[in-house]
Amino acid sequence: MLTATYSIIALKIEQNRARWTFSSIQQFILSGIRNIKTAGSIDFDVDAMLTRLNQFEKFCHQRKMEVFVIPALRKVTHEADSLLDELERLSAASVSLLRAVQEKLQQALRNGVAVIDEICASLEQCCAHFFRRLAHEDEVVQIAERVMPTEAWFGIAESFLSVDGRSLQRREPELDDEV
Repeated sequence: MLTATYSIIALKIEQNRARWTFSSIQQFILSGIRNIKTAGSIDFDVDAMLTRLNQFEKFCHQRKMEVFVIPALRKVTHEADSLLDELERLSAASVSLLRAVQEKLQQALRNGVAVIDEICASLEQCCAHFFRRLAHEDEVVQIAERVMPTEAWFGIAESFLSVDGRSLQRREPELDDEV
């Protein structure tokens, strides 16, 4: 029981961190889009926006939710299959949109052709996909909490602790200034 509680709390903390990170990125993107539309031209803002969105996409795939919980949930029940398929579809759509924006940006820079509205719309759509993805992941946690057996939670908790332990070992020791 404690391992399930630990795992669920760890997932919720991770989910809150992902939401906070995404909120920051989304504000950056929306501000950049306003700047682009106001200036009427594409500048370095789009490249910085793409970088942040690509980093968030990679971050999503490295989270405990995707590495441990989703595969375990797929093994335990088919109840969440449509939801998990939707998560995969949203992830693929985000990656596709990011590639398309990168190609449009390269085309605009090569040809001097402004496709500002298309780029801005794609960036906004990508943010919408990430938002829906995070909302669906909340549903995944609820289903997992309900249907996963204790043994599965024990394995997940063990994996979480292992990952957290390796993460702590990689950090450099903090120096105490008062010594």
